[in-house]
Amino acid sequence: MMCSENLNKNHLSIRSNAPYSLNYLVFMQNIYENSQNINSQRPLFPYVDSSKWGLLQGEEFKTIFRCVWNEAVNKNMQNSLYDHNGILELESKFYQRLFEDNNQGSFGFSESVKLFLSWWGGIYGQMAVERVCDGSIQNIYWKLSESIKPIDDMAINRQLILDIVYDKPLHGGTMSGPWYFVLHVEEVFINWQVLATKLLDCCAND
Repeated sequence: MMCSENLNKNHLSIRSNAPYSLNYLVFMQNIYENSQNINSQRPLFPYVDSSKWGLLQGEEFKTIFRCVWNEAVNKNMQNSLYDHNGILELESKFYQRLFEDNNQGSFGFSESVKLFLSWWGGIYGQMAVERVCDGSIQNIYWKLSESIKPIDDMAINRQLILDIVYDKPLHGGTMSGPWYFVLHVEEVFINWQVLATKLLDCCAND
């Protein structure tokens, strides 16, 4: 989704995406959390038996997840073309770090990617996550337009990138940078006005 208007010379635009890379990581985070809380009355999505996947356990999973998450966020932040359908296969060794370095881990990674893509590739996956946030992101755009200082130089890039993930990252680290923010769906619906205020910190006033 792209929002762009020439309002008060702020030349602001917002581009929102629901990236494969970050949503796959949240997907795997939730699978791990379910494996650690098998008696939970409110399991996270997806709920699947990963006991034969060779998924890392305990603090090792959390530590590696945080490293992979931070690097994936940085890749998306630095290059808007980094994420695409196929990134999990193209950089399989990078994302496979969440699994044991053996045949079981290779099997688990392969199964996890197939399971993720079977959901994310349908209209009930990536497309649904992007569309469900459209209205709130439009409101956020207008809120930011009223708050960001106008400029005269149209050559200055004032595009805010919003990467949307379907659930809250529990073990990640980096969530934002200059003109970049990772938000989860629930955050958009709880109070988009509070979120807009947080996003102002990512938008440097020239």
